[in-house]
Amino acid sequence: MGKKSPSRGSWSAQRIVSLVLIILIIVLGTGLGVLVTAKNSYLGMRDDARITRLIYPTLGNPAIVRKGDSLTIEFDPRMGDFNLPFSEMKQFEVTVKTSNDARPLQVALPVLSVQVGSSGRWPEYSAVPGEDRRISLVTVAVPRSMPADLYDLSVKARKGRLSLWLRDSQPHALDTVDSFKDDFSFVQMTDIHVWGQEIYYPSCTYQERSERPNGKDPSRKGAVYYQKAIDQVNIMKPDFVVFSGDYIFGQRYFTQDNGPPWGETTEYEYEMLWFYQETMKLDVPVFMTIGNHDGYNEGSDAAGEDWFNNWRKLFGPLYHSYDYGDYHFLSINSMDWAASDRTLTNWFDIILSPKKYKGQVQGGGDAMQPGYSQARLDAIDDSRLTGQLAWMRDDLAAHQDAKMRICVMHHDPWKLDGSGEMWGAPSAAGGLEKDLKQVMGEVLDTGNGTGRLAAIKLMKEYKVALTISGHDHSDSYGSTPWSSSGGEVNFVNTTSTQFQSSSVSNRYPGYRRIFIDKGRLTSYNYQDPKWSYPFYAGTNVGGETDLSTLHDPAVSQVIDPIGGKSERVTVSVRNTLARPLIAAYAKLVMPYLAGGYYYQVDGGSFGEVYDLSSSGPNERNYQVYTDVPAGMGKVVTVHKSAAPDTTPPKGTAVINGGARSTKSTVVMLTLRATDTGGSGLKDAMISNSPGFEGAQWQSFTSQVPWAFAGGAAGLRTVYVKYRDTAMPPNVSAVARASVSFAPPK
Repeated sequence: MGKKSPSRGSWSAQRIVSLVLIILIIVLGTGLGVLVTAKNSYLGMRDDARITRLIYPTLGNPAIVRKGDSLTIEFDPRMGDFNLPFSEMKQFEVTVKTSNDARPLQVALPVLSVQVGSSGRWPEYSAVPGEDRRISLVTVAVPRSMPADLYDLSVKARKGRLSLWLRDSQPHALDTVDSFKDDFSFVQMTDIHVWGQEIYYPSCTYQERSERPNGKDPSRKGAVYYQKAIDQVNIMKPDFVVFSGDYIFGQRYFTQDNGPPWGETTEYEYEMLWFYQETMKLDVPVFMTIGNHDGYNEGSDAAGEDWFNNWRKLFGPLYHSYDYGDYHFLSINSMDWAASDRTLTNWFDIILSPKKYKGQVQGGGDAMQPGYSQARLDAIDDSRLTGQLAWMRDDLAAHQDAKMRICVMHHDPWKLDGSGEMWGAPSAAGGLEKDLKQVMGEVLDTGNGTGRLAAIKLMKEYKVALTISGHDHSDSYGSTPWSSSGGEVNFVNTTSTQFQSSSVSNRYPGYRRIFIDKGRLTSYNYQDPKWSYPFYAGTNVGGETDLSTLHDPAVSQVIDPIGGKSERVTVSVRNTLARPLIAAYAKLVMPYLAGGYYYQVDGGSFGEVYDLSSSGPNERNYQVYTDVPAGMGKVVTVHKSAAPDTTPPKGTAVINGGARSTKSTVVMLTLRATDTGGSGLKDAMISNSPGFEGAQWQSFTSQVPWAFAGGAAGLRTVYVKYRDTAMPPNVSAVARASVSFAPPK
C-alpha cells in the first residue's frame, strides 16, 4: 500500500521538522545585536511628524490639477488634537516651488475663498458625534501660467493682521497638467523594504544595498536598488506612481544606536525616514497605500508608538480615494487589524513579529474561509457593512460615472482563483519557502482576517476594472466577471522592488507599467501571462536569473554636461527592455541667450519651456522627450541655433468654433499661430482687455477654456498675443475674437 500524503490541515512529522528547520535557520543565520527595549522620550516620531497642519495635499496623497482650475487645500490648525478649541483662520498665503530643482521656480497661488468645514480627503477626519472636527478649507487658483511640473506646497495662516502666522509645507504635493489625458499610464511599485546592513534576518539579501547615507561617508550609498528604480521611473515619466505597501522591514530591533547623525533610534523611525528621504528623489507624484510592515504597533517597547498613527504623520489617511481626471482610485488598508493584533513581540531575540499581518478589511464582512463561491458572496448583505467596507461601498457607489474604478491594496484578496492565501488560507503554491511560511503562519495564527469576499463582492457589484497589490513578492493574475455583464475585475499582483535573493531565482526586482486608453485597460504585463517589468538589464523574464549578476539598470540616462552652464548638452538614453520606451524624459537647465538666438533639439522634442525668473532671466528650463526603440540607445542634443530669430509669430483666435453668439460667459478659445522665424512658439497671453492688464503668459495650447465678463447682453471681445522661444522673444500683433453674449432669461 502506498504511503498516504499528510493533509495541509494536519500536523505531520514533516511539518514539525519544517518548523524546527525554520527556527534553526533563524537562529544560526542571525547576527544578534544588543536589543534595547526601554522607551525613551526623545525616540520616535513625536517631534518629527511631516504632516501637521497642512493635511491635504501631501507627499503620499498629492493633488493632480489641470492648469486654470482650482484646488481646495485642507488646513487643520489643531494638528488633529480635537480636544483643543477650534481657531478660525481668516488670512492665508499659499505658494509653490518646483520639486527637486537646484534653482526652483516659485509661484504664488491666489486664494479664492476660505471656509470652515469637514475634510473631504480623510475619511478618518469625518464627523464624530459630540466632537468638533472642523478644519479650514482654502480654495486657491492654479494659474494657467504655471509650467506643468511637480511642486512643493507651502501655506501660511493667521487669524488677523496682529496674530502670528502658522506655517506648514508639503513636498511633492501638487502636480500640474495641461489636461487630463484619456490615454495615460502609471507605474505601480510595491514591497520596497528599505533596510541596510545594520540588520539581518533569514533570506534577506544585501544585493544592491548599502548603509543609509549620512552626508559624510561616501561608502554609505543607501538603498541602491531603490535609487536605480527611482531614476528609471523619472526617465519613463509616467503620469503618476502608485505604491502598494511595505516600504520598510521594521521587525529586527526595537531600538539601536545607528551612528551619527541619528544616534539611538527605533528601527521604524530609522527605516521609514530613510525611505522618505529616498522617495523625495522621485520627479512624479506618488500615491501611497499602507502595507503590513508599515502598520505594526510598538506597544510598550521602542518609542511606544502605533505606526498607524505615524503613517498619518508621514503620508496621509490610512484609506482614501483620489482621481486622475475621470478615473477613480481607492487606496484600501488591508492591514485593518486592531492595535493589539499589530503589536510586536520579541521572539527570543530573533525577530519581532505581531499577532496578525495577513489581509483584513473590517466592517462586518465575511469570516475567513479558504476558496470562493457565488453562494458565499450572495450571503453577504452589503447594506449592513460598517467601517472601511462601508466606506468602500459608498465611495464606489458615488463614482459609478467614472470612466474606470481602480483599487489599490497590499494584500490580494483573489490570488490563485480566490483561494484567500493572503488572508490566511493554505498556500496553493509549493516550495520550501512557502511551506515554512505556512507552518509559521499556522503556529502564530497570523491571518484569518475578515472581509475578503466582501471586498471582492463590492468590486464585482460596483464594476472595479483593476485591483493591484503586492505583499508576497510575486507576479500573478486572475479575474472574475462583474455582477452585471460588460466587464470583469482584473486582479494583478506585482513582484517586489527589492532583491529577494542573490542567487538563481525566477523572481526579480520589478514593477508594473499600466496603460489605459479611453476607459479600457490596455496593458499591465511586460510579458504575458503575468510578468512585471524588470528593473535590471539581463533579467530573464519568465525564466530563472542569477540575481547576483544584476547591477546595470534596464533603463538609464546620462546628461553631459550638467549644471546649466553649457550651450550644448547631450542626453544619452539606453533602453535594454524588449519594449520601446515612449517619451523618455529629461529636464535641462540652459543658460539664457541674447540677440534673438534660441535652442534647438536634435533626436527629440521640447515639452514645457520656461524661464526661472520673470524679471531678467539668466536660465531657462527645457523639458526634453524622445522615443527609444526596444533594446537600443538614443542620443538627444540640445544646442544653440546657428542664426537668430527676429521674426514675430503670427496668430489668430476663434471663440466656440466661430459661433456668432453664446449664452454662457465660459467659452472655448481655439488658438492658431505660426512662427516662421524658426525658434518655435512658446506661449500666449489672453485678456478681456486690449491693454492686457494683469494678464500672464501661459504655455501655448490650441484649446483654452476662457471666461469673459457677464452683465448685460452685448458684444464680448477676447484679445490674444503670442511669443516665440527666441531670447529675447518676438511678440506677435494682437489677435481679436468677438462673440455676441445673450444671457438666458
